[in-house]
Amino acid sequence: MTSGVSGTSNNTTTNNTTSNTSGTGSSSGSPTGSNPLSDLTNNYTTFLTLLTTQLKNQDPTSPMDTNQMTQQLVQMSSVEQQIEANNQLKAIQSTLASGQSSQVLNYLGKYVEMEGDKFPLQNSTANVSVTYASAAASATMNVYDSSGKLVSTTDVSGAAGTHNFSWNGKDSSGNTLPDGTYSVKVSATDSSGKAVATTVKVAGKVTGVDMSGDTPTLQMGDMTVNMSDVTTVLSAS
Repeated sequence: MTSGVSGTSNNTTTNNTTSNTSGTGSSSGSPTGSNPLSDLTNNYTTFLTLLTTQLKNQDPTSPMDTNQMTQQLVQMSSVEQQIEANNQLKAIQSTLASGQSSQVLNYLGKYVEMEGDKFPLQNSTANVSVTYASAAASATMNVYDSSGKLVSTTDVSGAAGTHNFSWNGKDSSGNTLPDGTYSVKVSATDSSGKAVATTVKVAGKVTGVDMSGDTPTLQMGDMTVNMSDVTTVLSAS
C-alpha cells in the first residue's frame, strides 16, 4: 500500500477519527412580490363589507336577488376555506421546519457516513470504506483533488466484504496536502480479470449546519452534504 493509506477489513463499517474543522454556510435571497394569501383575505373582507352595506341599504320594494346572493356567498365561502387551509398548511410547514432544524443540529460534532465519491480531508485524516461483492484480486483506489488532479494511488485488493481505509492526506510523493474536499475512485477485478462490483462510502465530521435554504445541509469542513445523503451516524468523537 502506498500514499499514506492504511486499511482494515471487516463485515461492518467502523471509522475512528479525531478531526475537527469549521464550516461556513451561505445564503441566497428570493424575489419579493404580492402575497396571494393576503390578497385573498383582503378580497374576502372587502366582499363582506360591501355585502353588509348593500343589505342595510337595499330597497324593501326591490330586494336583492336571493339566488345571486347565495351564489356569491358560496363562492366567498370557498375562498374562506382556502384561506383557512393555507393557514393550516403554513402551520404544518413551520412545525416540520422546526423539527428538521432540531434534527440537523443533533449532527453537530458527530461523524457521519454516506455513499459517494467525494469526501472531506479534515486535520490530514480521511476515511473511506470499500465493499467488494466478491474477492478483488486486483484493486486500485485513486484520490483526486478538487481540480480533478490525481494525487494518490493505493493498492486496495482484498477479499469479499468491507475494507476500511484511512488516508493521511499525503500525495504519491509524500507531500502533505491541504484539508479540503477530495474525490475517490475504486477499480477492482477478480482473478480472471472480470470487474468486481464495489460500494464506496466516505465519512467525515460534521462541523456546521446551514439552515439558510429550504432544506438544511451539513458542513464537513468546506464540503456541503445533504441530510438525505447520510446513511449512518458513526460517533461523536
